Amino acid sequence: MTSRLLLCLGLFVAALQATPAMAQSIRIRVAGSADVPLAAPKVQLMTQSGQAQADQMWDAMYKDLTMSGYFKMLDPSGYVEKDKGVEPGAFDFDAWRLINTTVLVKSRMYGLGHQACDRSGKRICVDVFVYNAETGDELSSKQFRGVPRAARYLGHAMANHVIEVTTGIKGWFGSRFTAVGNQSGNKEIYVMDSDGQNVLAVTRNGAINLSPAFSPSGSEIAWTSYKKSNPDLYVKDLRTGATRTLSNVKGVNTSPAFSPDGSIVALSRSVGGESDIFLLNAKTGAVIRQLTTGGGIDVSPVFTPNGKTIVFASERGGGAQVYTVPVLGGTPKRLTFTGDFNIDPALSPDGKRFAWVGRSEGGFDVYVADLNGRNVVRLTQGQGDNEDPTWTPDSKYVMFSSTRTGRSELWLSTADGRHQTQVTKGGGWTQPSWTFPAE
Repeated sequence: MTSRLLLCLGLFVAALQATPAMAQSIRIRVAGSADVPLAAPKVQLMTQSGQAQADQMWDAMYKDLTMSGYFKMLDPSGYVEKDKGVEPGAFDFDAWRLINTTVLVKSRMYGLGHQACDRSGKRICVDVFVYNAETGDELSSKQFRGVPRAARYLGHAMANHVIEVTTGIKGWFGSRFTAVGNQSGNKEIYVMDSDGQNVLAVTRNGAINLSPAFSPSGSEIAWTSYKKSNPDLYVKDLRTGATRTLSNVKGVNTSPAFSPDGSIVALSRSVGGESDIFLLNAKTGAVIRQLTTGGGIDVSPVFTPNGKTIVFASERGGGAQVYTVPVLGGTPKRLTFTGDFNIDPALSPDGKRFAWVGRSEGGFDVYVADLNGRNVVRLTQGQGDNEDPTWTPDSKYVMFSSTRTGRSELWLSTADGRHQTQVTKGGGWTQPSWTFPAE
């Protein structure tokens, strides 16, 4: 699968409202804090072809809803009802109440060329019905259409719809993140979907590649590579495949972060000694400003959502801590005070909280706090090394790498740490970074 195709697949998913959403009687407030029983029978196939796509849709939707932490997913092997219809009146709610279902998700798929979907023969359709099984109310019904190879993206759209109907919050499943993987024997940069599927290699240079970061549009990735021996900074356009060198001064050029408008890249750069934070023109690499000087190593800069402040890690106070500094320059202000080693800050897209990595007695753990440093929450403890936090687009989950199963995998946690799920398999995954497409 080419990078161009991966970028375009999401465009194939067009959501069409079949019937207006009804008054909603279920509202789940916090991911991970409510175990609302949800049943989701397999997608019913209404044509002779398309079983593979129907299975892919259901698998993506079911995994997404499990990862979300909003629901207690009821085991399909325990469903009493089999092969009934999906519309109101076509089935009996008592069969679902018998297994204590609260949210019931029913769906059906039409294959290529079906008159209820797309007579052109190019797209498949899936109708999704969401019910409150306890009351028998239909909460919503909606149709999604897309090309057959976008079946998993249709499944993500289905899950996002269920989440929005039951929580009032838009889902983020089907979005993408980038990460470092060593599956080839070298540290290369990859892009994958929110559920760890559709893995695409961004680099294949056989060198050490680190610290990937998406541009706000999701069309470019910046990263550090040792392919010319020195740790230089590169940017790749995922639409064209073109790669440009952004910073290659002798020494360190690492941990890039794009500004919210994509025009500036912040990075850690060493010039004749310890590394400092620099701002570069994202297109030309020209230096706009050197933000920090002296005081030890400064690394891992990230922009606040308004683009006015940089958050970074520094040794300027002795042990490593997290600081902020205005983009226009000024005196850094310390944010973390718990422990003597805090690094890798990550800002939530809504600008309210940040995550970081702190050293503990058992290794490294992930913490979350308000942007003023208060209300600290420890997401991990006694579960190996947990590092490289990044936020999901809705600011409710933190993804990070963890060695709790032996090899490093990527895990997703609610921001309170209550619900955590493994995203990748196979080991060797680190440094995830989400893309936050412009509105």
